[in-house]
Amino acid sequence: MPFNFDRMVDEIADAIAERALEKINQRIHEGMRDGSTKGNGRHSSALRSRKLDMHCRYPGCKNRSKGPRFRYLCEEHLKLPKAKVKAAIEKAKGSAS
Repeated sequence: MPFNFDRMVDEIADAIAERALEKINQRIHEGMRDGSTKGNGRHSSALRSRKLDMHCRYPGCKNRSKGPRFRYLCEEHLKLPKAKVKAAIEKAKGSAS
């Protein structure tokens, strides 16, 4: 009875491929149940759902700011010199504490 090496390798490769396919399907279905992945398989970001405080940081201003890229200042206060804005914010922080 001769030993058939090619047949043994093919059986092992088929077993590995079948097991890998089961694992892939299992992970896809787990992701769909958890809702942790989007339709394209990517995970959703924890930062996406956070709510930022978007008011202008200049003391006494009620306008909406332009966001973190513009130091949370509204269009009106972005035009002021940076030193003046920084001094006003520091003064407001000092009196609030």
